[in-house]
Amino acid sequence: MSENVNIDLSGEINATTEKRGLQKYVNDMELLLQHVRSGAGPALLMGVLASRRPWTQFVATDNFKVPPSVPRLSRRFYKNVEYFQANYLMIFLGLFAYCLITSPLLLIAMVASFFGYRKLTAGPNTWKPRIGGWELSKTQQYAVAAGCSMALCWLAGAGAVLFWVLGATVTVVALHASFFDAEALPQSEDPEQFPMIEQV
Repeated sequence: MSENVNIDLSGEINATTEKRGLQKYVNDMELLLQHVRSGAGPALLMGVLASRRPWTQFVATDNFKVPPSVPRLSRRFYKNVEYFQANYLMIFLGLFAYCLITSPLLLIAMVASFFGYRKLTAGPNTWKPRIGGWELSKTQQYAVAAGCSMALCWLAGAGAVLFWVLGATVTVVALHASFFDAEALPQSEDPEQFPMIEQV
């Protein structure tokens, strides 16, 4: 009764699983950071800004409503953040520019830091500074430039500006994403876009 059965087990197993919900956003952020580290940051920024939604749709007062329940609030929040991400990024950049313009000392510190960095990275560096008879290597030059840049920014009040910009951006984004009715937005092609949120 013992019969040998031959089963063909050749082939490849693809063990990757599709990430959903919060894990998808974490993986997207890791991918974004890899692109920025590789020098593709400006191209990514331009790509995101190209997907900006019309401001008339963004500020349409007819679409602002109080969410009827907490599950709908979270669904609305995620959908609005994804749909209006370029608009939210432009709000952040606008607030940052406003802070630079209204704080001339910080603007001077940022410009000085930028040109100091450009001086270090532009072309072959034949300048070999010495401190106390020690010649500074390229890495030490970067460390000194970073230290001077941080000191300038600290003196100019960059910490307060940073917290003001981040706080104002988070407040505006949270209020808009929570109260803008996502039902008025065009429907997504992907029905599994927010699988972790169930509408009740």
